[in-house]
Amino acid sequence: RIIKGGSGVWGSIPMPPQTISEADAKMIAQWIVDGAKQ
Repeated sequence: RIIKGGSGVWGSIPMPPQTISEADAKMIAQWIVDGAKQ
């Protein structure tokens, strides 16, 4: 969903697609799962 975008998961506002690599998307997703620590 980070790369392709999506809607209806977190509410009514759609998330636009992002132009980042798959590796960066995985790193961001893991950061969120880990509690978004600094």
